[in-house]
Amino acid sequence: MPRVERLDSEADLKQLDRSAMLAVVAGMPEMLEQARQLAAGVQLRPVPVSRVIFVGMGGSAIAGDLAADLFYKKCPVPLTTIRNYVLPEGIDNSTLLIALSYSGETEETLWALKDAEKKGAQVVCITAGGKLREIAEAKKHPVYLVPSGYQPRAALPFLLVCLLTVLEKYDLIAPQEGALTEAIAQLQKMREEYKPGKPARTNQVKQLAKKLQGKIPLIFGVAGTTGAVAYRAKCQFNENSKQTALANVFPELNHNELVNIAALSKDRQPFALIVLRDDDDPERVKKRIEITKSLISRQLGGVNELAGQGKTPLARALSLIYCLDHLSVYLAILQGVDPTPVDVIGRLKKEMAR
Repeated sequence: MPRVERLDSEADLKQLDRSAMLAVVAGMPEMLEQARQLAAGVQLRPVPVSRVIFVGMGGSAIAGDLAADLFYKKCPVPLTTIRNYVLPEGIDNSTLLIALSYSGETEETLWALKDAEKKGAQVVCITAGGKLREIAEAKKHPVYLVPSGYQPRAALPFLLVCLLTVLEKYDLIAPQEGALTEAIAQLQKMREEYKPGKPARTNQVKQLAKKLQGKIPLIFGVAGTTGAVAYRAKCQFNENSKQTALANVFPELNHNELVNIAALSKDRQPFALIVLRDDDDPERVKKRIEITKSLISRQLGGVNELAGQGKTPLARALSLIYCLDHLSVYLAILQGVDPTPVDVIGRLKKEMAR
């Protein structure tokens, strides 16, 4: 099994990370700043809405999940992410539908958009191009065009900032300018701690990658604060690390998954647990986390905790994502795989297009 020192080898990093996913992940602060500039140039004519639906798949849909968590208690209307071809009944001209597809070619999103148009929803599109851009321009839907050339999962900063800008202009959330500035500064600081040039013996993320080597990551978040971040991490382990991973949230997991974990044998269990923490976690949930740790820590050989850093919810969420994105790439390299390609998804899309 490769040693963690592999992550200190410039030669190994270049050989395995052939498309430089690690550099893309590290560049999130600049992507956030670029997104802020491009989002400011789009004109909207908002009218009151009764709910917001985010339609998307994969890495594009995560932006909607994050917004729903960040403003769970503050947004005056429901925020819902739908990953499907079809939309629920009840959608009308008081519904704001935000179509998220980085490629602009996501089949499910395009079908759902047609459904939304038939039902009279207000539509805003966020994409790098493709058919979604063509439809938006033909139907006069407002469209946020983000830079192309990234893997969809790596384009989250662009999609998220544009989405938040839409919600701001609809007067559904408070302006996030200060929170975004804080987040950018926070990530720039963290980059120095996570960078490849910082040796494994003092690099927190490289050390955690070593703990996860050969294990199935099990990520526990909290509904309404870090649940979306936990799911994002699960997907990043899937795509970057080519690794099975599981995600769940407090308090729901205390009513089911706690049982099977408590029944594990310490010597024959395949998991490594990561618990995500946030300052806004409810007090009753904080108590649940501590009790849960006491009940399952022995079976899992310990618990790894990661806390969001920053004063604002946005900064804390992005700090966790930044850490976990680095972790997924370092784990890929440690296990000898290139983090960028997702060839099987491409093959599925070709078969679906026949």
